[in-house]
Amino acid sequence: MNIVSVSWGDHLSFGEADGRLDTPDRLARRVRAWHDELGARSLHWRMLRARIPGTFEAAPGYRHPSETAARVLEWDDFAVVPALAHETGLSAWLYVSLFDEGWPLAPADERAISYHNAMHGQHVAWQSELTRSHPDWVVTDRTGRERQWGVVSLSYPEARRAFIDRWLALLAGTKFDGLFVCLRSQSRPADTGDRFGFNEPARAEFAARYGVDVAREAFDVEAWRSLLGEYLTTLVAELRDALRPEGTLLATGVPRGDILGPPLGNAALQWREWVRRGLIDRLIVNQNSSQCPSMWHQLWPMHRGTEYVQNYLDGTGLPPFVDHMAAYGLAVAGSPVELYVARQWSERDEACERQLASIPGTGGLVFGSFRHDNPGPVSRSDWTAGRIRAEA
Repeated sequence: MNIVSVSWGDHLSFGEADGRLDTPDRLARRVRAWHDELGARSLHWRMLRARIPGTFEAAPGYRHPSETAARVLEWDDFAVVPALAHETGLSAWLYVSLFDEGWPLAPADERAISYHNAMHGQHVAWQSELTRSHPDWVVTDRTGRERQWGVVSLSYPEARRAFIDRWLALLAGTKFDGLFVCLRSQSRPADTGDRFGFNEPARAEFAARYGVDVAREAFDVEAWRSLLGEYLTTLVAELRDALRPEGTLLATGVPRGDILGPPLGNAALQWREWVRRGLIDRLIVNQNSSQCPSMWHQLWPMHRGTEYVQNYLDGTGLPPFVDHMAAYGLAVAGSPVELYVARQWSERDEACERQLASIPGTGGLVFGSFRHDNPGPVSRSDWTAGRIRAEA
């Protein structure tokens, strides 16, 4: 009962032949292949950024791939994808991101030494209208002067409501069975694990509970991390309530561990409470914000961050991978929550996959569609053949 994760923008921009998924017929053939070859019974459809109000930017001589791809389409993926999935025996889940609101295009001298990804993110950028209109919602450091662009502080009730309203509007009138909220972020990693999150509502709440101003005084760092985690749990609970009237299922995609981890910080990840309270239907573990799931290029290769109490990139503070997944299986046992293990970041390994799938409580594995559908770009280890550049 596996899941296929489809990053449609990557297919449209860099895929080849049927692997581009640029027509309903091509998509139909690949949906059947995902069903038959990957054992997929669900798909996560990662929509184009063009569906979210925002601004694309590009340096002279470049175009943003997602913006260009959206211009050539003459069919509605939100209508076609659920229909094709259901015809083939798959459930269809809309894939959205929470901590991935983008950033302004950096100056040329900064891009030369600090960039998202040289293959497709060094000279282009996108930023949501939400953070352009509310830059104060972006997480800030203790001084209030530096922000981690792309990451919104969930301490603002209005910000949580804005996300929920966005997702409900996207789902309205569609036949998607569920909403998959992924916690991956493409934002530049924080230099240290506790650098950001000091927004005014969180500061005020901590002061009310403990009598300490975290911006000016020493504080209990574990209590602080727990408070930041509470805001995420509140969002999940509010979203669950909002989806309930339509019967829409809810899944979350998380890194392994009990904190958000790179590139976001040491805020608590209270997934056990989500399971205990029945806030989610599926938990997808092993998300990786550092690596592109399609071509495996490293994001922000010159920035990694330090002082994470748990770090899935190097194993700090975490048990061995298979042992850890077994612990997740035990945690969800007896609950209605289905556990899935994300495998987009690893080479196919039948023995390991059988071992993971056999863990009690595990519903299946998650595979990325791009690598399965596009052996040409994968074998070349780049996608320059499909790279979109503006005309001179």
